[in-house]
Amino acid sequence: MNHTIRRSWTEEDNEKIRKLAGKVSLKEIARQLSRSESATRVQAWKLGVKSMVVGASVGRIADKLPDQSKADSVEQVVAPAAIERALSIYEQLQQRDQSVILQARKILTQHIYGMVDRGEYDEQRLTVGGLVHLKAVERDHPIKSAQNAPAKSQKRNANV
Repeated sequence: MNHTIRRSWTEEDNEKIRKLAGKVSLKEIARQLSRSESATRVQAWKLGVKSMVVGASVGRIADKLPDQSKADSVEQVVAPAAIERALSIYEQLQQRDQSVILQARKILTQHIYGMVDRGEYDEQRLTVGGLVHLKAVERDHPIKSAQNAPAKSQKRNANV
């Protein structure tokens, strides 16, 4: 089972993001913080640091369209973070083959982006909603591993 230890964000971490945003790459800031790029991007979004959420030129345009900017941020940052968090929880609940995890990712992605399209922007609600949907799908039609699938025969009809 893959367990991820989640560290809380400190005020020093937040200050480093604010100080370095727009001056060095997201990759470098994440490296300095010993965090993943996606975790650093999500934290920057929570802090309102636009230059790390979307590109600087896109950020300037989005300033003129605040509703669109928010929707773009949700699609680019919050929804992917919710998908990853839901998938992480799903993996921790039970050992599953990689093919099942890939199918679960597709199901979560489709459902969570559907929630965003319907106006849900809260990361926690997206995560929980994705997990609830995934559980309902599993209850109705278990997600099967590709490793357990019967092998396809090389020739279906040898008499042709």
